[in-house]
Amino acid sequence: MRGRRAGIVSAATVRAARATDQQALGALWATAFTPPLAPDQWLVDDERLAHTRVAEDDDGLCGSIYGLPKRLRESDGGIAAVHAIGSVAVAERARGQGLARRLVAATLQAAGDADWALLFTGTPEVYRSSGFETFSMARTVAGPWRAATPAGDEGRVVRESLGLGSLRPVREVYERSRSDLVLAPVRGDRDWAMAEVRLRGAILYRRIEGSTVVGYAVAEPRGGVGVLLESAVLPGADGARDDLLAAIAVDWASAGVTSCELAVPALPEEDRALRAFAPEAVRQDDRTGMIRPLRRAARLHGIRHFTAGDYF
Repeated sequence: MRGRRAGIVSAATVRAARATDQQALGALWATAFTPPLAPDQWLVDDERLAHTRVAEDDDGLCGSIYGLPKRLRESDGGIAAVHAIGSVAVAERARGQGLARRLVAATLQAAGDADWALLFTGTPEVYRSSGFETFSMARTVAGPWRAATPAGDEGRVVRESLGLGSLRPVREVYERSRSDLVLAPVRGDRDWAMAEVRLRGAILYRRIEGSTVVGYAVAEPRGGVGVLLESAVLPGADGARDDLLAAIAVDWASAGVTSCELAVPALPEEDRALRAFAPEAVRQDDRTGMIRPLRRAARLHGIRHFTAGDYF
């Protein structure tokens, strides 16, 4: 193989991504992640090349990292500029050489005036040497689920398969519902487009009063597991939450759902509704998040929540 001689692996060069790297990046992500990572969400970002660092050796592309600027809510009511890190991949031939650490250093160098950096991972030990620390988040409720008499009126809910543009009518509901939640992004157009890519194909449930959306949920059955990916209602519209859950319950009963995973913030009004919807499910402690101070420390005290549509 070119670039190798007598068992020696050529050193990789880390650089900014180029337009000609796109096919190789897709191939790298398809083999480095399980399930394979498609570049669809990355392609939404018009500045994706500037936000991506790659590693290249004599055999071609062997590593990648993506650093996306986001605006996230903090516990003091402020908004932080955050360098969100994802798509960290190293080809098998280049592992064990400290390449992931070099890629992290490269993306942090490109972080500009970000206050702190954020990533989510199942392998936290990879990032501790780069200054990242784990934090916890009560992001989901999971456990057995069985159909019960719905507390709300599912007939007042509109359903559609979620695709590009589907979330435009619910933007205000999302933003107004997130004001007291730490980590919740302030979504710009790019964030909304990425959320639609991540959530597409699921069912969007909308509760409408007149011409106004007062609440929505994104959910789908996956085999026997019912998954609630995102939900929000306008402040004071708690009845909308019951109606949405009633509609989901009808669909899940038809699909034969027997267990659930519900991504909902640990707010009292959410817990009240979930006790009726899934009484045997319990809060899960998510410790996949990691942060590193850049200009300052993150302010994460309070109820933390990040939806499936917000990952990167």
